[in-house]
Amino acid sequence: MTDRKYDTRSREEILAAARLAPYLNTSNIDAIGLRELRTLDAFLIWAENTGVQVPSTSDFLAFSAGTGSARQLENLRTAFDRIAPVGAAIRQTVRDAIRMKRPRSRVCDQRPRDEIVAAAHFAPYRHLSALEKVALEDLRVLDRFLIYAEARRIEIPTVEDFLRFTGDKGSSRRLRNLKTALDALLPGSPAVLQTLQEAIRRKSPAGYAKPSKPRPKPGSRVSLSDLPVDWQDALSAMHRGEHAGGLRPPAESTLRSMEDVLREYAHVMVEAGLPVAITIDGIRRFETARAARAAGRVAKNYQDQGNRPATRHTAIQRIRAFAERLGLEPLVLSALRAHENGLRRDLGRVVPLKFGQLDRLPDLTTTWRLAVNLREASTRARRRQTRLRLLNEAAILALWTLLPLRLRDGQLRWGADIDWTGAGYRIDIDTRKADVALQGRLHAILTPFLDSLVLNGMDPAYLDALREQAMAQELPLFRGTAGKMLARGYPSTVWAKHMGSGAHIARARVHTELGRLGPEGVSAALALCAQSDPRSEFFYQGEAVRHAQIARGQDLMEALLDVAADNSEGSTCRAPRDL
Repeated sequence: MTDRKYDTRSREEILAAARLAPYLNTSNIDAIGLRELRTLDAFLIWAENTGVQVPSTSDFLAFSAGTGSARQLENLRTAFDRIAPVGAAIRQTVRDAIRMKRPRSRVCDQRPRDEIVAAAHFAPYRHLSALEKVALEDLRVLDRFLIYAEARRIEIPTVEDFLRFTGDKGSSRRLRNLKTALDALLPGSPAVLQTLQEAIRRKSPAGYAKPSKPRPKPGSRVSLSDLPVDWQDALSAMHRGEHAGGLRPPAESTLRSMEDVLREYAHVMVEAGLPVAITIDGIRRFETARAARAAGRVAKNYQDQGNRPATRHTAIQRIRAFAERLGLEPLVLSALRAHENGLRRDLGRVVPLKFGQLDRLPDLTTTWRLAVNLREASTRARRRQTRLRLLNEAAILALWTLLPLRLRDGQLRWGADIDWTGAGYRIDIDTRKADVALQGRLHAILTPFLDSLVLNGMDPAYLDALREQAMAQELPLFRGTAGKMLARGYPSTVWAKHMGSGAHIARARVHTELGRLGPEGVSAALALCAQSDPRSEFFYQGEAVRHAQIARGQDLMEALLDVAADNSEGSTCRAPRDL
């Protein structure tokens, strides 16, 4: 073809030519796109000029000799697929020309499905009904892998085996096709969900990580380095676990809260042009500044933030505790204690924010039914990402209902924090709340949820082996598809999604529900929540009693679940122990 000028004719003008008359009566002539129609017309002109009647592969190659791509031949393939009957030789001839024009590293597999699965290496899969659901492209990749594995006598493929299989390719496309096929034939197999997934991860190019914007420094606080030197020394000593002012250091979370309050207090004093020191006048200025900032907030969700009774009390409590460790004069300490006591009395005149949220919280039966339904829904999910998300959400709702951990204590690992005794699971952690130990068995109604986390979306037949592996490798309890531990705040995200409030509300609910049972319930609630406030110590009589209370607390919560289920008409969750 010599004339390469761009064809600007319309469809009607092209179809009006006599050379296209034999094709006008075909039913699919209108399905040919304008670009393909122009290429077909150009080929017919070329064939007429060169005397070609039955085009061969070499004829098609000669027609497209003036261009380096196979685009013209692909246009012809599309056109002939529309106007030539199925089985016509010209349809195959143009395809052969395309392959010769654009040679590939492998010959395209044109075998039909029946011929592929008839091979001997497909014998273990031929009886599976899911074999018919595997797409032809994925089936061809599986066929190549089975041939590859058989030639190398590979029985249990490793990550390196999968990588060597696709070593000549720069992408993970072939491995992903293989995973799709094996997912259908061997659902829940660790060889697919662990080994092959790891090979895909290594083969895939590293993703672009969008740089996160640094969090802006709060305008109402000074930096730690701007605090007075003696304040910095006292805080550093507490971080090292040393006693200050004859008092033991607070829990790490309390210490961070203390630092934030002190930085905010120092900012108020700096703004007023006063020395940074804890004084009665400074406390008044501090509370006035907080009230002014709270009044200036417009967003409904943040109105009065920082100036609620509980927040005011906590702030003064932190300043008083730090002042005691600095050894300030008795008059200042006495005034701080009196003011703190007054703020504590104010707490009794308002409903704390968390108890307003508690009133809107679904009851125990609804919560447990939701956890069970999420776990059951995971078995029907087709995508692994969805399946794992549902498993994690179900376990978090169930675990935090019976054992309401703090978020910093919720990043658990198998073997290190949760162990298997042969009869059930056991927890053993040192909580961040003043290093209080939380030890004891986990109730049997949690076992199905924990088993699901061990399996991580795999077939239950592998439970024992995967549990042993998880314990030995100390794998995270809550994992994503890549096996990494989920973020510390994930439990609160789950509770906010399903319950309307963060996971902290589970602690308030345990105290409320068990507190109704009298002293025994209060004692069990304190043990479940790993609280060690001196005012609560009389509930405990040694570590043996403490461990028994943790177990008893879970038993009491299960009993409340039973009672709630019995009182719920038409409940589908009659008794958690039967789940």
